[in-house]
Amino acid sequence: MTAIVGRQLTLLTRLSRIRCTRRCYSTVISPQTQPPQEELSLLGKVYPADEWTNVSAPIIEALSRKLHLQQSHPIGILRNIIESRFPAAKYARYSSLPPIVTVQQNFDSLGIPFDHPGRSRTDTYYVNANTVLRTHTSAHQAETFHSCPTPGFLISADVYRRDSIDRSHYPAFHQMEGAMVWPRNPKDDIASAIETDIAALPKLDLVVEDPMPAFHDRNPKQREHSQAESIAISTHLKRTLEGVVEEIFGRARLAAAGNSSGEKLRVRWIDAYFPFTSPSYELEVLWEGEWLELLGCGVVAQPVLANARKLPLKTLLR
Repeated sequence: MTAIVGRQLTLLTRLSRIRCTRRCYSTVISPQTQPPQEELSLLGKVYPADEWTNVSAPIIEALSRKLHLQQSHPIGILRNIIESRFPAAKYARYSSLPPIVTVQQNFDSLGIPFDHPGRSRTDTYYVNANTVLRTHTSAHQAETFHSCPTPGFLISADVYRRDSIDRSHYPAFHQMEGAMVWPRNPKDDIASAIETDIAALPKLDLVVEDPMPAFHDRNPKQREHSQAESIAISTHLKRTLEGVVEEIFGRARLAAAGNSSGEKLRVRWIDAYFPFTSPSYELEVLWEGEWLELLGCGVVAQPVLANARKLPLKTLLR
């Protein structure tokens, strides 16, 4: 099996405010008190309950909504717009993955530390000690890398976090993420192959602020990647996401009454940190006079890909 280098994008949409935002964790002061129970029935399957169980009735009711699959819902419309930027022949779609996953899928497969606050009962809905409601679409990432028949994939899904409700947070929301991998052969120049892919991407008409290099000491490349590979992957990632933003906000501008400024859309890249990508970035857009944070992304950590290759043939994808 050849080594693989990859890139990842994540687009999230909060139900309470239809917009793209970043992957983040926030905590509730204390977990809600749950009545004693021996088992939970979720989406037609029964799960044993234990001292970790903290899934509430309103969240259970939300599990079957699947707003991202409703073609006329704003979230479904946004999903279709984003998917239009990615050819189905190169990016397989995964939109019906089950929201109930194992702790291994949600955290361990991504190398998330055991002391990460996202693992706490105040942040995550636990069905029981070994099972959770996915807190991000990346819970399916390793299995998708393992089984995906195309070089890339897109995952869209409902996700759940124990957030306090405010104007930008809600316990049930939606994410969309994607990735692309390039098989590495010692005889091939992967960087040049990726640069060829970059040249084939649609040309964009927007202003991009990106003053930092592709990687540096505080946002390092991975030791498994050469300098040329890391630069090429990061560039492909950024150009792809810039195209998605131009598509979404270009449509928003056309739909806005009286918008005749003619100014080009402006976006900017900022260094970031995520446990399972490096280098990592956030993307912002200048919208209505303010910088709006849209998404987090990065080059997928090589151990995530290596562990995906070790998965058994039988996976939970369905």
